[in-house]
Amino acid sequence: MSRTQNSVLNFITGIGSTLLMVLLNFITRSVFIRYLGTSYLGIEGLFTNILSMLSLAELGFGSAIVFKLYRPIEEGDHQRLRVLMKLYRKVHLLVGAVIVVLGLCLLPFLPRLIEDYETLADLNLNPVAIFLVYLFNSASSYWFFAYKTSFVEANQKSYVLTVIGYAISIANSVCQILALVLTQNFILYILVQVFFSIFRNLVYAFVCDRRYPYLKEKTSENITKEELKDFFKDCSALLLYRASNVIIGGSDNVVMSALVGLKTVGLYANYVSVKNSLQTLLYTFLRAIQASLGNLYTTGNLQWSRLIFRVVNFFTVWIFGVGAIGLAILLNDFITLWIGSEYVVTSWTMANGTTVATPVALLAGIETFVTGQKYYCGSFRNAMGLFQELKYRPLLSVSVNLFFSILLVPYLGMAACLISTIISSMTVNLIYDPIIIYKHALKESPKMYFVRNLLYKIVLVAAGLLTWWICGLIPLSDILGFVVKGIICVLVPSIVFALCFFRTKEFRYLLKTVLSLLHKPDTQSPDAA
Repeated sequence: MSRTQNSVLNFITGIGSTLLMVLLNFITRSVFIRYLGTSYLGIEGLFTNILSMLSLAELGFGSAIVFKLYRPIEEGDHQRLRVLMKLYRKVHLLVGAVIVVLGLCLLPFLPRLIEDYETLADLNLNPVAIFLVYLFNSASSYWFFAYKTSFVEANQKSYVLTVIGYAISIANSVCQILALVLTQNFILYILVQVFFSIFRNLVYAFVCDRRYPYLKEKTSENITKEELKDFFKDCSALLLYRASNVIIGGSDNVVMSALVGLKTVGLYANYVSVKNSLQTLLYTFLRAIQASLGNLYTTGNLQWSRLIFRVVNFFTVWIFGVGAIGLAILLNDFITLWIGSEYVVTSWTMANGTTVATPVALLAGIETFVTGQKYYCGSFRNAMGLFQELKYRPLLSVSVNLFFSILLVPYLGMAACLISTIISSMTVNLIYDPIIIYKHALKESPKMYFVRNLLYKIVLVAAGLLTWWICGLIPLSDILGFVVKGIICVLVPSIVFALCFFRTKEFRYLLKTVLSLLHKPDTQSPDAA
């Protein structure tokens, strides 16, 4: 099966999985808010973010090993694969233990991380017990064979696991909803999630063993000291990348909880849930082609790699641009329809009593677009094994993000978290990452990349303003009005973008690929494998 066919299958099943997860997430969250309330939502978001930071103990080892898997998978070197997966298993067991130790060390600091800690007793909440359950859930993913999922994905077969995951996700959500409705017990709600997380990993491991039985064969061989040294060298760089993503993505709730309280964290969690759901849906394309990119790059076809980089960039800008425009225009409407207008945030009252406008929806749209660009560059960087070349850039990105977040949260509330992410991404990530990719992997000047992307952004801004104006003319309201505006938010930017760039090589390649998938694939194409 060709790289294109694998990518398409991964994309189709990934879209289905994401849509299912988004639907289940919103149903579960709606029940959660009804039976438990915003404060419970706030503590869930806080502990989830804290423990996501502990995952830094993984040191980026997974990405380093997955990159090393591409060539032996391509060459069918089963012994090499057994050796690498043996190392991967040992690392996962160790990481799980380290996460538990670090988590236990955080227990004395919980009162400092929650501004209204003393009020939790009124909600019948035991923060220590809840934190310990979340801690076990985080560590268990490393103890119960999650590393085998990466092997299936590296083989470009993630669609196999995705289909199986449909049933597990539905069962998980149904059981969580029943736990909320019948008991209103927050800890039971979390324990259900823990059970299904472990069950999912066990099922995926079973599938991996059935498809790749040679992995179960014992081997006494280990990687050499030189290879291990190279791995840890890559891991030192990947740790900084991972730390940047985790801290930027996970520090928002911690900062707000410490400075303005759990209620704001709960309100912000609703916006983040919608934003992240859309981003996850859009990320599906990039995740679907990740392994194919790594496989392609190992062939050494530089001209083909350059073309694919440009095409994927064009498509990423397009789909994330459309998503960003829709989010900016419709996010508040969605929150209103979903859980009520009282959860919509359009202003923020500072400590001195001054009220300032906070365009959270617009900022969420902009942040979605820049995050998509970051994810796109990161996908290529990992697929090309560029772990050392930008290892100090994440330190600058994190510093800029935390500086503006801490500085602005007391004045702008949740809007400050989005602003800080936008600033750090646009001034650091979206400048340095493309330069390094072009210099070390694509071996040409990045000048035209920046020119093209500037032109793309200008067109998207114009398309966004046109879409906003047209939506303003729609007299409909409620669900019907939302659906009509949603269709407009997809069609208008897409039509504008297509009309402006239909003559480009990138657009023609995308069109040709789509048309070829409707017929018999060309087995002589450069990406056939």
